[in-house]
Amino acid sequence: MDAQRVGKRIQEVRKSRGLTQAELAQMVDLSTKYISNIECGFKTPKLNTFVAIANALQCDANLLLSDVLDVATGQESGSVSKKLLALPVEEQRRILRVLEIMVEEAGQS
Repeated sequence: MDAQRVGKRIQEVRKSRGLTQAELAQMVDLSTKYISNIECGFKTPKLNTFVAIANALQCDANLLLSDVLDVATGQESGSVSKKLLALPVEEQRRILRVLEIMVEEAGQS
């Protein structure tokens, strides 16, 4: 497993939730230094620690592993669908038109 990529993803999700390393550490009963080491890729958390972090961040573990899993595309597309559905209908249509054009162009190359 690429600890740096997983650590970076944990850091991104933590920041997107507005949490500091100290707050996350407290939520999962770890030291701030250990959270820092995970985020920097110096340490790989044990499974139970990884699950605790995912739960504290209130995110699917696949999201945290999306950079290292071959099957993460389904998770990412589900996330994109949720974001799309949260937009007004006209914005959804505009984005879908752009997406259709991009997929069409990708199929031609």
